[in-house]
Amino acid sequence: MALSRFIIELRINLSPEARVYTDASSKDFQLALLRWSDVDVKVPGAIIQVANELDAVTTASSTPFAEKVLLWSTIGTDGFVLDFTIFKSIQVNSTEHQVAVAGGVLMKELSTVLADAGECAAVGNANTIGVIPYCLGGGLGVATGLMGLACDNMLSAKVILADGRLVYVDNVHEPDLFWAIKGAGFYFGAVIEITLRTYPLTIFGTHDGRHWIGNFMYPLERAAEVFEVIETLVNTPKSRTACLLMIIAPPPYFQPTIAVVPHYFGDLTEGPKIFQCLTDLGPSFFSETTPLVPNLSDHLDFACGKGGFRRFTLAGLQELKAANILKLADLFQQLLDSCPDAASSGYFIEWHCLPPPDIPTNSAFSHHDVRIWIHCLSWCQRQENWDKVFGFEQRAIDTMRFGTKPETHVDLPHGTRTGPIEQRFKGQGRLTKLRALKKEFDPQGAFTKEFL
Repeated sequence: MALSRFIIELRINLSPEARVYTDASSKDFQLALLRWSDVDVKVPGAIIQVANELDAVTTASSTPFAEKVLLWSTIGTDGFVLDFTIFKSIQVNSTEHQVAVAGGVLMKELSTVLADAGECAAVGNANTIGVIPYCLGGGLGVATGLMGLACDNMLSAKVILADGRLVYVDNVHEPDLFWAIKGAGFYFGAVIEITLRTYPLTIFGTHDGRHWIGNFMYPLERAAEVFEVIETLVNTPKSRTACLLMIIAPPPYFQPTIAVVPHYFGDLTEGPKIFQCLTDLGPSFFSETTPLVPNLSDHLDFACGKGGFRRFTLAGLQELKAANILKLADLFQQLLDSCPDAASSGYFIEWHCLPPPDIPTNSAFSHHDVRIWIHCLSWCQRQENWDKVFGFEQRAIDTMRFGTKPETHVDLPHGTRTGPIEQRFKGQGRLTKLRALKKEFDPQGAFTKEFL
């Protein structure tokens, strides 16, 4: 079916609240096309913003998914975007400690509604990430050591399959498909709703969910002594803690800087004591906050806007060596020297304590034992500089993996789709099961050819 004919017929069946944009020169189309990164942007033939579940199912069942692609970077004028921006629903059940999240709900939106009900969930580190895609890719965040990964907190889901059917999945209904979407959900269907386990705010160790966050900054010249302390912190983790080390060049001077942002979940007076070693280093700048849960990621808002050429990739580490971090800092300086347009880039190392052992881990996600991750934020403003800036990403990951065995190398499943699949989904048994499920539920590869 030609796209234009499909759109004409579809408009009749969508709700009045749904929006369909086909004029690529219009302001509404251009606004709907905006996304976090401009890398490999292609202009689709249409953008369909569904307003509810029925709109989504109607759109999906009207034509085979093979005629449309749900990945921004691969859409051309002969395809369209199924956009959940205005399709949002949050239904909290505090009694059962559950929340149903539908459509394009963002992290901060969910956290705010849950906090008003005295609850919280295993949400991520950025306010503008979509809750559902975050969970489908595993769901690693600052609170992982308290609540586990987001995918392991999924209780059920509604999925539109490649043939247009809407199916409900949980541990009883289509349990194998439910297992697959928890960690590999992008490749099996369009997940339009999930139900998540929630927790009382008191899980953070305070009555209202506040926790302690420090912000320590040091000049790059002090990297050697700072990283020695960081190595000790990482390799002797304290319970109820998490931390983010950032090698960045913040405005207005864009000078390479080391920022360390530790978290402690408990008595607010204990955080500074646990991370006293950072104070003893004599930071050039220090501040501390005790934010409510909806505000715990506000300090990362600088990276959440739309536009620019950027990519965010995560790779897991089994151990941290100060010598490797020092080389990473040198590499960052090389990046800035060779391309000043890359000043918004950064290399981050995040670690957390392991989650409680009673949290279930029956999912396609395979990196539950990894608690140290390198985050590579490659970012420039000019398209002609992108290849150079992006070229530093793998060098940064290789730097942090130096001296480790290849079999220990892991990548976050949704962090890259170009690296070896064996590093994203560990274990031959897991891959065999995922490939069999792909043939059963998406044999034509409507949701990419991964696992086929």
